[in-house]
Amino acid sequence: MNNVIAPITDSTWAIITYEEAWNSYVNSYVIKQGNAFVLIDSHQRKQRSFFQQALEEIGVKPDRMEYVYFTHRHADHIGNADMFPSRNNWIHLDDYYELDDFSQTLFGHTFTGSGGDLPSLRFRQLSFHTEGSVAFFDPQSKICFVGDHLCFENTELGQIVGGEVDCRAAYQEQLKQWVAREPERAAEFTGGLEILQDWPIEYLATGHGPILHGEIKEFLQELIAIARP
Repeated sequence: MNNVIAPITDSTWAIITYEEAWNSYVNSYVIKQGNAFVLIDSHQRKQRSFFQQALEEIGVKPDRMEYVYFTHRHADHIGNADMFPSRNNWIHLDDYYELDDFSQTLFGHTFTGSGGDLPSLRFRQLSFHTEGSVAFFDPQSKICFVGDHLCFENTELGQIVGGEVDCRAAYQEQLKQWVAREPERAAEFTGGLEILQDWPIEYLATGHGPILHGEIKEFLQELIAIARP
C-alpha cells in the first residue's frame, strides 16, 4: 500500500498516507487560493517525511500556507500541527478544550458555534466523532471536507476520486448493521448528515479513504433513510 498525492480539482489535492496498523488510509487536503494555500488536517507525526514531500511537490512554500484547519483533535489529524506557526492553526473550541496543555499551544485560533464562515471556508459543527468535530465547505470547488464523521476506513482507494459505487454500497451495508446494533447512536450520526445537505456538495472528501464525486446529496439521503426508516 502506497502513500499518494491525488488532484481533486485544478486547485485542490488530497495527500493520502497508509497506516498499516489500521489497514486504513489517512487523508489531508490542500487548497490553492490565489497565491496562498489552505491545509485541512495534517496526518500522524510518523508520516511527516512524506507529508513534507507532498506539500513540496504540490508547490506549497511555508510562507504561502495561510490557514491550517483541523476537522477534529485526534492524533492522526493534528500530528504535524507543529510544522506550522500557531497563528495559522485553527480548531473548534470544543475540541481545543479536550487537548492537553502542550497541544493547546499549537493552536493560535479557535472558533465556536454550530456553523458559519471562516477565512476561506465555511464550517458546520458535527458533534459526534468528537465534541468539536466539524465539516468544512469550499464554495469555489464545492468540496465538503467531512473529517471522520463519515469516512471509509479499511477501504481500498479505487479510483481515489470518483463515483466509487462499491465503496458507497459497502458503507450502506455497514450502516445497516450499525443501526441494528446501536439504533440511537446511528440516529445521532444521521443528524450530522442532515446538516450537510444545506451545502451544494459535489465532492465528499473524508478523513480516510476515497473521495466521492457526484450524487452526494442523493447518497446522504440514502444513508439517512437507512438510519431513520
